[in-house]
Amino acid sequence: MARLSSFARNAAAIAEGTPVTVGVTDQFTIVTKGMTADYADRLWALRRAAAIKYNTGLSATDVPVNENNLPPSMDDACQAQALSEKCLIDVQGLENDDGTPIDIATFKEMITHRENRALLALALQAAASVGRATKEQLQAAEGN
Repeated sequence: MARLSSFARNAAAIAEGTPVTVGVTDQFTIVTKGMTADYADRLWALRRAAAIKYNTGLSATDVPVNENNLPPSMDDACQAQALSEKCLIDVQGLENDDGTPIDIATFKEMITHRENRALLALALQAAASVGRATKEQLQAAEGN
């Protein structure tokens, strides 16, 4: 029999945020809220606005889009903005190649650029993972 706790998330962690270590070989920490209702609503509004902007002035032979089928670069921009506004709190342990630390404002700006798509992917993964661990899993991890 399945237990409800297997499917529920830690609401406090989602709302308040938690540090999440990201990366495989080069790791750093993103402090982020989970994908809250505020994030989802903001993302929808940004996608809707992007679709309206894209569709303005299309010719009769162009294919219109809606908030569910934006071009990938436009969708990435919407996700980066929604994450920046509603989820991301801090970034720790990430440096420029010259050794200077990257702060959260710089990180938020960086994820809006296509060449930093990998950073956006890590930020999305971090936000999506918040609240997944159960209390027992956290206690077990701390004991290791």
